[in-house]
Amino acid sequence: MTIHVAPTPTALADRVHRLRSPGGIEAWLIEDHTLPILSMQFGFRGGPTLDAADRAGSARMLADLLTEGAGPMDAGAFRRALGDRAIRLSFSIWTDSLRGELKTLAREAAAAFDLLGLALRAPRLAPDDLVRVRSALESDARAGLSRPDPVASRSFAARGFPVHPYGRPVGGDLDSLPRISHGDLAALHERMLTRANLRVGVVGAIGPEALGIALDRAFAELPGGAMAATPLTGLQGLGERVVTRLGLPQSTIRFGRPGIPRQDPDFAAATVVNQCLGGDMSSRLFREVREKRGLCYAMRTGLHVAEGACTLVGMTATRNDRVGETLRVIEDELLRLSTDGLGQDEIDRAKGYLLGSSKLRLDSSSAIAALLLALQLDGCGLDWLDTHNRRIAAVTPEDGRRAAARLLGDGRLLIAIAGDPVGS
Repeated sequence: MTIHVAPTPTALADRVHRLRSPGGIEAWLIEDHTLPILSMQFGFRGGPTLDAADRAGSARMLADLLTEGAGPMDAGAFRRALGDRAIRLSFSIWTDSLRGELKTLAREAAAAFDLLGLALRAPRLAPDDLVRVRSALESDARAGLSRPDPVASRSFAARGFPVHPYGRPVGGDLDSLPRISHGDLAALHERMLTRANLRVGVVGAIGPEALGIALDRAFAELPGGAMAATPLTGLQGLGERVVTRLGLPQSTIRFGRPGIPRQDPDFAAATVVNQCLGGDMSSRLFREVREKRGLCYAMRTGLHVAEGACTLVGMTATRNDRVGETLRVIEDELLRLSTDGLGQDEIDRAKGYLLGSSKLRLDSSSAIAALLLALQLDGCGLDWLDTHNRRIAAVTPEDGRRAAARLLGDGRLLIAIAGDPVGS
């Protein structure tokens, strides 16, 4: 085994061991014996981006089936094996990855990693379980046809990324889900759940050598192949409005523009610009749309960073007869911010919030393990959080003006509306 302690002087990186197990599995570890608990977050690159174009929802279905029995154990036996040792194991789908969380008492680590390894190497994918999981996803998809938030989100993605995996429904739809076969799931499992696609973050009561042995119990027997990077893309449809009619008293609005990638020198300034635009209840859009005009209850924007694209997205809801007014206020405010930039006081408030909230989010071992995983999946170094916070603190009004002009441009948006807006 080889263990490399990160040499960077930053606060987060000082605590992290970068290790490689005897079987070649890499992981980032923060050793903490305050409680006899071990939290691990792990992920496999790909996720929904590997779904076939006519089989959206495959990765989601696979994630749901990974805890429905493995090896010789059916779903009930597998759940009992976890429950008898108070082991928590779950899987979820993200934009570019399939992720898992394992939480266990330190004394049960060997059993926990054995069960995890069995779930990853030999999921049963039993016909009855496949039918049940498919039925649940179809039920969700059917219910989502009448709910404005998912309708607006799907319409936004479909128009914004029409020929890219990001445009497909992550959970599938009523056309794609019936097409997904056992063979599709088995092929996706073999392609995605590999050592080369794997990233691991661990926090808790275990040392590097013991963790290396445990990692091999779970991951060493996985195949080794790697997938290609997600194709780069950018949001399309700027200046367009996509309306899906729903018989509801108000409309949900999703809007967006291309963002600034994480690796771009202006990303920190763009983060500050977004915070000022729609990041919280002191933001410009919240003040103009809700407080001054009473057009909505909630208004928020954010930078959605994925492997293939970064997108500035926002969401709100308003009465059908006030949709036009709401959109005019949003577009005017974007153009004003793009043209005029930000003042020092506004930037200082945004920076204070961002720097404080970044620490508050790391309030548990699971949250810290999730950060370690996210940094690896995003291709960031151990020092990224600390250097990013320093870049946030250093943002000036000139940086803000430059980033705002790039991020907001001419103010044109792709807008998806779910409801019955008057005049649209």
